[in-house]
Amino acid sequence: MTTAPAEPGSSPSVSPDGLPDGTRPPGERRLLAGLMANSVALYAVYGAVPAVLLANLVADVAPGSKSTSLGIISAIGAFGAMLANPIAGALSDRTHGRFGRRAPWMAGGALLGGLSLIAVGVGNNLLWIGVAWTLTQIFLNGLQAPLTAVIPDRAPENRRGLFSSAAGLAQMVGAVAGTAVAAAFADALGVGFAVFGVLVILGTAVFLLLNREPAAAAPQGEPFRWKAFFAGFWVSPRRHPDFGWAFLGRFLMVLGYYCVFSYQLYVLDDFLGLTRDRANDLVPLLSLTMMPGLIVMIVVSGPWSDRVGRRKPFVIAASLGMAVSLVLPLVMRSEASMFAYAVLSGLAFGVYMAVDTALMTQVLPRADAAAKDMGVLNVANALPQALAPAVAAGVIGIGGYRSLFAAAIVLVVLGALSIVPIRSVR
Repeated sequence: MTTAPAEPGSSPSVSPDGLPDGTRPPGERRLLAGLMANSVALYAVYGAVPAVLLANLVADVAPGSKSTSLGIISAIGAFGAMLANPIAGALSDRTHGRFGRRAPWMAGGALLGGLSLIAVGVGNNLLWIGVAWTLTQIFLNGLQAPLTAVIPDRAPENRRGLFSSAAGLAQMVGAVAGTAVAAAFADALGVGFAVFGVLVILGTAVFLLLNREPAAAAPQGEPFRWKAFFAGFWVSPRRHPDFGWAFLGRFLMVLGYYCVFSYQLYVLDDFLGLTRDRANDLVPLLSLTMMPGLIVMIVVSGPWSDRVGRRKPFVIAASLGMAVSLVLPLVMRSEASMFAYAVLSGLAFGVYMAVDTALMTQVLPRADAAAKDMGVLNVANALPQALAPAVAAGVIGIGGYRSLFAAAIVLVVLGALSIVPIRSVR
């Protein structure tokens, strides 16, 4: 059997794994199953612990200062997580040995993170809780960084939309299911923390057992030096403009989205003029309204982007769709407009979650530093979420809630425009 010769100057389309485009990589189902199991377990912790278990524990220990205490503990933990993610990723990039680059960090992060989570649950003072929760965040990001690198490491470019969708769906399922399960342990917090600690260890074990990582040779090039190591976290936007544009686009989109999302209760209360009880009743209903469209678009958009071989139009459309959803409450101040916003923003954010990660994996400067660079890109997700409440409060203080929606619209539109200059991805 013969094949037609390639056109002069061309070469067959080949994935990073050496597979022709359209070829399903061996072990894809095991890799997808392991990725989803680990992501569900990890995001169950992220969804359940801060909002339910940690909040209840802090309220029990310090009822008179629960709001302030929870805010401080959460902020310190988030800062530790933001630093740990790219650092753990960079260290895993340089790891070598019979167990591979990622597996040792995933196993260690899961084990130490699970044990730290159990330690949070036995705390009886704020110092213990704060230290244990910060260690939990650090160790779990030691797991998350190499887990995130699984897609650029093992998935061919023409299948990354599917993997990105699977990861996004697992995150949503984990966060929602984790919150629901955690509510059952409101009167047994220590047991609840232990359950989620064991869950993240088991979820990681499933991934590692299903997907044995080949041995990794020692990295070539310059010997390890701490100064060069830390300097590597700066990715020059002049030398790697596509990476810089992708970072900026994600930062602006996430900041615009969370500026409004984090203030939903106050929007309903102060902007729409509802009673506090009515506002509290509507917040979970808005989240439920958002979920169907979000889940459907996560499932559909990633594989769709694989089939058409494009990422940018999906990410741009998602950002612009988010802008349209934000226009509705701005021009029609009513409960109906908030539910319409929830439907449209769910659809838009579902597309974004499914395809943005796939796009990010294709703008990484170096294949041998994928975990570090994905960790740097994760800062564009974590930092705006931490900044959003402060930014929203400042905008509301200056111009009220209409200004908040207007500012969010500007941010997500700028996020869409930031994707346009990317050249290495269609």
